[in-house]
Amino acid sequence: MAVKKDKKSKGPNIQQAAGLIRYFDEESEDAIQISKGTIYFACIFVSTVLYLLNHNVLQWAWAQLTGF
Repeated sequence: MAVKKDKKSKGPNIQQAAGLIRYFDEESEDAIQISKGTIYFACIFVSTVLYLLNHNVLQWAWAQLTGF
């Protein structure tokens, strides 16, 4: 026997999501504001340092500078 579905159960209920949309749309003026450029710079900087550490480049450079 086939189960019949009514039209109301086809998709997500928009009324349930409306509260979350309103909640995440609001921004506090007291919150810290970080620009996109700062985030990009931090990600690229951290990625570069981790890459250099994994390939022993920074240890090699430090050894060259200190004479060891």
